[in-house]
Amino acid sequence: MYAALARNETIFALSSGLGKCAVAVVRISGTQSRAILESMTSCSAQSRVAQLTALRDPVSAEIIDQVLAIWFPGPNSFTGEDLLELHIHGSRAVIAKVFSILRQAPGVRTAEPGEFSRRAMENGKLDLIETEALADLIDADTDAQRKLALLGKSGALRGFGEALRDELIGLMADLEVVLDFADEVDVSDEIAERVRSDLKIIAHKLSAAESSYASAERVRDGLTVLIAGPPNAGKSSLLNALARRDVAIVSEIAGTTRDLVEVRLDLGGLPVNLIDTAGMRPTDDPIELEGVRRAREKARLADLVLWLSPVNELETAPPDDLAFDALWTVRTKLDLGEADPGQAKDGERVYFLSAHTGFQLDRLLQSLQDFAANRMSINNSIIVANERQWRAIVAARQAIEAAGEPNLPPEFMAEELRRASFALESLLGKIGVENLLDSVFSRFCIGK
Repeated sequence: MYAALARNETIFALSSGLGKCAVAVVRISGTQSRAILESMTSCSAQSRVAQLTALRDPVSAEIIDQVLAIWFPGPNSFTGEDLLELHIHGSRAVIAKVFSILRQAPGVRTAEPGEFSRRAMENGKLDLIETEALADLIDADTDAQRKLALLGKSGALRGFGEALRDELIGLMADLEVVLDFADEVDVSDEIAERVRSDLKIIAHKLSAAESSYASAERVRDGLTVLIAGPPNAGKSSLLNALARRDVAIVSEIAGTTRDLVEVRLDLGGLPVNLIDTAGMRPTDDPIELEGVRRAREKARLADLVLWLSPVNELETAPPDDLAFDALWTVRTKLDLGEADPGQAKDGERVYFLSAHTGFQLDRLLQSLQDFAANRMSINNSIIVANERQWRAIVAARQAIEAAGEPNLPPEFMAEELRRASFALESLLGKIGVENLLDSVFSRFCIGK
């Protein structure tokens, strides 16, 4: 998408939200931005000074609006280019008029999605890790996602990758000495062993960073909690109660829920995907059978399964052939029967509640929040936030572990270290990521 766009063109876009608002921000970046400032306002090009001015049509001299104009000369701007921000009143009429004038200016066009950020990266104002974190920050729905994105923007992962790459370069230099003085066996063996020892430390650091991806992935995509059980166990009622709105149809007719019904919850700033499923039972109905199959398949992938069974009926056990990551027993419809706490086995999580009255619902919610917090714990400044970064870390670790194998000849060790260095370069976005950039920047809105 971007390859066909001329880099010397000046671009503009609305950087604030669409729709009627008090103030809208129009961002203009490129060589023509100063000419636009001087032709449409009476302002001088004062760096980083907000100037109140009349905004005029440069052809008719008609006053369009009273605005604040801020001039950011390159390279000290977000994009690294000359950049102008016009803070205008946010009516559709004003925005449309300003855009109409800008489109008629020579060498000026509307920006593509993410093009401001792409120019910032190309001009050295952002690296790929910071760019990915910026995209995550824009997409953040919960407080945990916001914190995760800010960790990415902090530069800790970049510093981590650069430090390890520098260490590898030093070790590669040591191996060159081994290759150059191969006849001096004692010296060569001593250096090679020291290199292997240092590689174990580097591999351990990479493993620690690699393990952070599981928590980061859950923060970004959400923890999956599945509500399962036999028909009429109160699954849809519990989903509606936890979501605090009518998401699923509730009926006394068995088999009402035949497909997966999913709702996104924000539990204490943590994203949780709560999924209602079809009742698990033998059936000849092909549609219900497909619903049961989907429920069983989803149960195998869920982070947590809530297995429901009404207190006024004989307790139903989950299928023996399903392996759960975590399983809690929930005895429902407490308003219709007596609870027997003695049914709980040692170490088993059992909750007795009524979705209809809300009794003990807060206890389950708090336990879910605690469970999510434990699974999404981010207490490390080095966070691998996405699959691209994770794959680069894994590739570097595997190459380093291969290089550290006992009795591996020095020339093979050096080749494995080159592979590891290449993987760290790709982590930092310096090589091998050109085909990913269009995908990364397409996630951004047009004004970013």
